Amino acid sequence: MRSLFDSLAVRIGAVFLIGGIAFQVALLIIVFWPGGPARPVFLLPSPEQALAMASALEKAPPALRPDIVRALNSDALIVRIKPSGEIPDDGAPLKNSARLERLFARYAKGLDGRAFRVQVRAGGQVNTFSANDIGAAAPVRLLLSLRTGETLVLERTRAPALRRLMNRGLLIGTVGLVILAFVLGIALRQTAHPIKRLSQASRQLAGNLDTPDLSLNGPSEIRELSAAFNEMKHTIRSLIDDRTRMLAAIAHDFRTYLTRLRLRIEFIDDKDQRTRAITDIEEMNNLLDDTLTFAREISISGAPKTRSVEIVAEISNLTATRQESGHAVEFSDRPETPIIAACAPLALRRMLDNLVDNALRYAGSARLSVWSESAFVMVAVEDSGPGVPDEALSRLTTPFERLETSRARHTGGVGLGLSIVKALAESQGGGVSIQNRPEGGLRVTLRLPANSTD
Repeated sequence: MRSLFDSLAVRIGAVFLIGGIAFQVALLIIVFWPGGPARPVFLLPSPEQALAMASALEKAPPALRPDIVRALNSDALIVRIKPSGEIPDDGAPLKNSARLERLFARYAKGLDGRAFRVQVRAGGQVNTFSANDIGAAAPVRLLLSLRTGETLVLERTRAPALRRLMNRGLLIGTVGLVILAFVLGIALRQTAHPIKRLSQASRQLAGNLDTPDLSLNGPSEIRELSAAFNEMKHTIRSLIDDRTRMLAAIAHDFRTYLTRLRLRIEFIDDKDQRTRAITDIEEMNNLLDDTLTFAREISISGAPKTRSVEIVAEISNLTATRQESGHAVEFSDRPETPIIAACAPLALRRMLDNLVDNALRYAGSARLSVWSESAFVMVAVEDSGPGVPDEALSRLTTPFERLETSRARHTGGVGLGLSIVKALAESQGGGVSIQNRPEGGLRVTLRLPANSTD
């Protein structure tokens, strides 16, 4: 079963999606994890800020202090003045807390000797700040003794805008991921579509070199790859055409000489020698015919034009013709209803003739059957001959491959019969399979596309 992640687009999309999710998780951890930006230590005003505020209030006339307090208040900082009250020096660090010691030492040094206390407000109660409160997500405040005898209270909280951002962070991240996925999907489709088109063209190349050239669009790399593919296809087409023309020219010249030899053979007095010579020339002509047929079929010049062919009628006609010639050919399990295939009639007859000839040559008889299977029409040709070794079955459709090596026509020809059948079947979207029968003999199954319009 093909995995979903075999697709390049899915793989790239998964990388971006995982990256986006990882970014969102990391952002949430940074914001909300204890010790992150929301920790109370960073919510405290710095000693320099607290000292500047205290100095400004101490120097300002009493009538202006309320205005200064209002000006200092913000969403993130609450400022107020308590009328009186001496602040005990709680700045002494607790034992076993080096971090708290450094924090209080910084405030003691920066506040110019003023008494101070750090408190934390949690659950409606105000407690003295301790080592346990470091990293706690609770508002903290700084109480600072003014030289006017009053107490300055500075309370840091998260700004409403920051709270809204944190509360809606997950929603914002989700919407961002959706938008990213949408844009990424469009980009991936634009990138993956030309690659998919190239893959389809490569598969079609195996059966037809006359397919249209790939359009040169998409990214520059894809355009260059498509142009190289088109050039390769034309080069292969040219090489195969040159080879076919060369074989045709050689065959023509050979036939000229064979015709001359055939005429000269008539002057041989010995009848037996004359008959043998004529047989040799006929076998050479047959060899040329088979070789040229095979060369044309594997030239990938495009599949023969197909049409609807009634297979049962074709096999019935073939069987009747062969029986009239004295051949042991049988059409078994003849279907009662027509079976229609999409194929070239001449190619079908050539394939059936080759398969029947092969069975007659090695077993002396042939039995044909036909049936429908899914989107294909299956034609089987069976014989009761000796069969072939299982390890040699795959070699039977190899050009010029014979298990009997003499290549004499009466012992099986030159090894092109099944190769031609395979080439013709594949050129029409079908195929050939070969198996040994359990009861003995060989079974060759021809697979042809069924006519989808019927």
